[in-house]
Amino acid sequence: MHTTEFETLLDRWGADFATWPTAEAEAARHLLVWSHEAQAAYEALKGVELGLSVTRPAIADAQAERVVRRALSAIEQREANPSLLERFRRMLLAPLPRAAMAMSLTGIGFAIGLALTSPTTVRFDTGASPLMPTSADDVLF
Repeated sequence: MHTTEFETLLDRWGADFATWPTAEAEAARHLLVWSHEAQAAYEALKGVELGLSVTRPAIADAQAERVVRRALSAIEQREANPSLLERFRRMLLAPLPRAAMAMSLTGIGFAIGLALTSPTTVRFDTGASPLMPTSADDVLF
């Protein structure tokens, strides 16, 4: 093991060799015996970890459990945010929006039909014969 690899493992696993994988921990212990650079890096990390542990606030176990229980109950009570597809599906399956959509599409179709078949919108070419308006009775009977 080289010193750079040792420093990388220190960054990843910390100064406590008990948290390291067994093979890497053994190699790191052997490197600490003969490498002054590895010893310096190890001591520096231990100093940083000691400084962090001193400034870490102490929390009672009961208080921590209460906070975790409250957070878990809040998560259970909160309904998951539905996706955009799920919200669209709910809207389409609801009866009132479907009826409103059907009525609005019917109204649009009716308005287009009136606009296209209105006698005021029919234009006659000057050289063509005039169109005669007919009714359904003329066509069927």
